Parts: sequence; C-alpha cells; structure tokens
Amino acid sequence: MRCLLLFSLFTLYSTMSVAQIDYSSEIAPILSGKCDSCHSSGSNGFDSSPYDDLIASTSPANRYNKKHIIPNDAAGSPLVDKIEANPDFGSRMPQGGQLTIEEINKIKQWINEGANEQVQTSNEIVTDYPDKFELLGNYPNPFNPSTVVQFRSPVSSEFKITVYNANGQQVNSLVGRAVVGQNDFSVNLTDQPSGVYFYRIRVISNVSSSMIGSGKMTLIK
Repeated sequence: MRCLLLFSLFTLYSTMSVAQIDYSSEIAPILSGKCDSCHSSGSNGFDSSPYDDLIASTSPANRYNKKHIIPNDAAGSPLVDKIEANPDFGSRMPQGGQLTIEEINKIKQWINEGANEQVQTSNEIVTDYPDKFELLGNYPNPFNPSTVVQFRSPVSSEFKITVYNANGQQVNSLVGRAVVGQNDFSVNLTDQPSGVYFYRIRVISNVSSSMIGSGKMTLIK
C-alpha cells in the first residue's frame, strides 16, 4: 500500500508542471485593484506601483525598518505580514476589504520565486521550493470558530481538506488550488460544537487522489 501511494505521488509530480507567477498579469492587477487607491503615491513608505517603486519601497524605521518585499523570503516580507491576519504593526491591509486566500498565496509564491518583473527561465530561478508535501499544522489551535491550515507544496495542484468530528463523521470540506511553497487556508467550524476534530489533506487530479497529511484541531466556544 505504501509503495502504491509513493508511486501515485511520483506519477502526480510528473504530470503537473510548476507554473511561475507572472507579475504583470497576476500580481499587478491585485495591487492596482486593492492597494493603489491608498498607496500608489508611496504613502506610509509603501508604493504599490510601478514595479521599480514597489520593489524599492521601504517601511519606516518605527515599523518594520526594511523593504516591504524581500525576494525569496515571503515569510520575512512586511507586505505579506500586512495582508495576513494580525500583522506586527497596525491593522491588516488593504483597508476596506481583505485579499482572498488565493491572492495572498499568489503574492507569497511570487515573492518566493524572487519577486521578478519578468518570469525567469529555469536556469535563472533560485528558490527554496520544498521537494515534497509537508503539513505544517494549523493555527490558532485551540480556535473559535476559524483556524488556518498550513502546508507546503512542491507543485501547483488541486487539493481537498476534509474535517471530521471525533465520531468520524465529515463536518466540513474545502477544495482549492495550492501554489508552490507555503499555503494557508482557513477552515470555519461556526456551526459545530466545541470538541476535538481531525482533518486530512489530499492532493487530487482527474484520475486519483493521494493523502499528504492529517492533523488534530480543537474547537472551544
């Protein structure tokens, strides 16, 4: 059974390509639609466009005191901290509406790929891509009513998160698309009682699915 699972994963890797995120068609529209109205002129040290100004923009010394985008390091980039929940400084951005999980993951993948203006050729790319699926857990845990499941993916792929109660009954599921690198997806159990729950993550294709991890979460209301 284990050999069959490993073979399935190998087959899945070989049939899915790693698609780089393109700045012009995928990142710039997010920034222009959600950030330009407040930051296109460089207010608060952040300039959302054009590309050169975006890369050069730096957070004030009384905040992050470094460039907003750190190529190849999404986790250390102030831009990522500000668009995710509970930033280190101030309120979550953008004002008036949060980015979707898909938009946040695109920005993170783009930064981890080097935050380039043009898609790089294979021999120019220097990244810390994972070489396998890795479940990082969920936070917060315990939680009420939402928690964020985190995992790292070596490929761009479809996935499914399924949540079960302590009796083994399915209570929630989420299907989405993972990007290369770290992925964060929110699971909401508003309609469920306090207790221990279990979740499984599967990578799925048109012909098969393979489990990449499972974990335990605790809902406390």
